[in-house]
Amino acid sequence: MQQVLFHLPFTSGLFGPDGVPVYGFGAMLFLTFVVVAMVWGPRRAKLVGMPDGRLQDLAIILFVTGIAGARLVYMLQYRNQYSANIVSLAKEFVQIWNGGIVVYGAVFGGLLGYAGFWWFVLRKFRISGWKLADVVAPLIATGMAIGRIGCYLNGCCWGQPACPETLPVPLVASLGQFPLLPAHSREQVCLPATDRDRMPQIRGLQTTTGFALTAKPAAGLGDPRAVVLAVEPGSAALAAGILPGDRIVGVEGEPNAIVVELLGTPEALAAADRRIKDEGGVALPIANEEAGGSLTRYGFTDAGQYRIAYARTADLRAAGLSVFVTDRLNETVRNWPRGKSALSLEVISAGQTEPHALTFVPRTVAFFPTQLYETVSMALLVLVLIAFQPIRRHDGQMMVLLMLGYAAHRFLNEALRIEPTYALDLTLSQWISLGIIGAAALMELFLRSTMPKLAKGLQPLGPSTSVPGSSPPLPPSTSIG
Repeated sequence: MQQVLFHLPFTSGLFGPDGVPVYGFGAMLFLTFVVVAMVWGPRRAKLVGMPDGRLQDLAIILFVTGIAGARLVYMLQYRNQYSANIVSLAKEFVQIWNGGIVVYGAVFGGLLGYAGFWWFVLRKFRISGWKLADVVAPLIATGMAIGRIGCYLNGCCWGQPACPETLPVPLVASLGQFPLLPAHSREQVCLPATDRDRMPQIRGLQTTTGFALTAKPAAGLGDPRAVVLAVEPGSAALAAGILPGDRIVGVEGEPNAIVVELLGTPEALAAADRRIKDEGGVALPIANEEAGGSLTRYGFTDAGQYRIAYARTADLRAAGLSVFVTDRLNETVRNWPRGKSALSLEVISAGQTEPHALTFVPRTVAFFPTQLYETVSMALLVLVLIAFQPIRRHDGQMMVLLMLGYAAHRFLNEALRIEPTYALDLTLSQWISLGIIGAAALMELFLRSTMPKLAKGLQPLGPSTSVPGSSPPLPPSTSIG
């Protein structure tokens, strides 16, 4: 994984100490645009008489509306993770570099963009929509193949844990270990069966740093700061010397403070602010104006002061004030800077009184690299579409094949991913896949009954007078792009 490919050297010091970062995800989106819209796309567009430059215009429209649709569907699917404040939602909507786009959302957004572009631009050129669909089908598959490489570099869209004890996956293990991310925390673990039987409370629980933590005490009790319960076998954390029983007392050069988040009305927050600060709580910054001003955050370095401050908010909590307790380790991992690799901690081991520092590059357990599976699948689908092009029965059939091929792949690939399920234990994308397959079957039946059957043999994709409204046929020497 390479979230940041490099920094622009001439921007060093102007935009941060390293300069403007070039993200792997964004680079793949740009490469997709270059390949699809600038290199291969124009060659295929000429086959249906599309004027020069119009495919690039269409690509820009589809890129914008597709990304918007992909982000919208993701935020709807995980709406519980986002605030209800319209300003915060707008800021989170554009933060696609943090992960969180759904391909099927891009499909729906792209369809809306295409419909608008066809109505206002393409229809005056009298271009057959079904021929154009066959033109863009392999382009779409190519875009998805390259785009998923971006997902892999970013570390999003991962699969389930690939536990070596249940499946020999040496290649998967080398490809499917991800770095710390500000996207979803992948709290999964592959512990040996003996440890799972001995410590059932940590089954399926692990921070992305390579170790599991003891359960936090109830809010207002004890010390909620991280204590290591178990370390992932073979992890960088274990190699660095982290052991069960270690207490995390420092993170990235700062004390591992107790972090208390308050969510409520401005009046309740103002009242709590005075009480918490009286007990030693220090106000912490709120990133991106979270929750539209209805959220505050405080840090405590003394557990006794934290407990007293929590007790003093009892009446406010009874009146509706929400209190969430964590620590700086959790906050740091949750908001990990993209492109940063090493994590520095200070820990106090069992039987010791003085902390010792250690630094390591955390990686997750091995996950199935479902992003790369889709890249391979889509690359093969491109070849299938190109091979099918000269023997298609009627115009539009390549788009039908694309819909069937991608939906079948996505349905199976979803079985390897970690996504919320709905009816019949299927994910949202699996249900959409079934819908796409059904739509493709209906489309094929419609086209068979309405489109003229192409003659047997190699069929060019160029305009044909057999389709009302099409452009004049291309010369016989026209090649297929």
